[in-house]
Amino acid sequence: MEKLFSFLINFIDKNYHQKKIFSFLNRLNIQIIFDIGAHKGEFLRSIKKLKKVNKIYSFEPQKKVFDNLNLLNKGNKVECFNVAISENKGTKKLKINKKTSTSTFSKINSNSKWYKIKSLLISGNLKNSFIGNENVKTTTLDYFCNKNKIQKIDLLKIDTEGHEEQVLIGAANMIAKKKIKYILIEFHLSKMYQNYNVKNLENLLNKSNLKLLKKFKFPLLSFEDRIYKLI
Repeated sequence: MEKLFSFLINFIDKNYHQKKIFSFLNRLNIQIIFDIGAHKGEFLRSIKKLKKVNKIYSFEPQKKVFDNLNLLNKGNKVECFNVAISENKGTKKLKINKKTSTSTFSKINSNSKWYKIKSLLISGNLKNSFIGNENVKTTTLDYFCNKNKIQKIDLLKIDTEGHEEQVLIGAANMIAKKKIKYILIEFHLSKMYQNYNVKNLENLLNKSNLKLLKKFKFPLLSFEDRIYKLI
């Protein structure tokens, strides 16, 4: 069941969901991209084809997964980093899921109906689809950009399984100085993660002078990607 579920989700993501996002982004003037939560490069493979893009920075904290991502680290167009972007520098414990694209820093609400369904589909039981923990290095977007003398980001993509707010907090200076033009961010519509609140995330984006441009709901699953523009 796990293989069938993964195949179905990956097929929909590649052939429907990512294509819709790509079509929208390709109309914008996007040259520099930060890919936060890159996994194995699923999004990276798509956005490399944007007509105006010339630089992509991709971040993935899982060590084994990063080895796959790093295969795409070729030439000057793409740079890959085995670190997590968060609200501070240091280390954090990452919960590794059997489906590695859903590994998370977030506390799990084990009573969530979606979590139980997801665990059943991934691991064959209702209890748990997590297989271990990994201590990973963290840094902030502000620190990384300051250290590497990056003056602007045209697109900041955030897919961090409930850790999206922390990424934004760590990018407060770049946002305040209007150095980020667009943000593509995942919203979780289930109650799978504790201390995760859609309204809180929306309020943070609104207070940061970011205007919602479009929503992309993923078929069958309880999340959507949203594109915001700094105003």
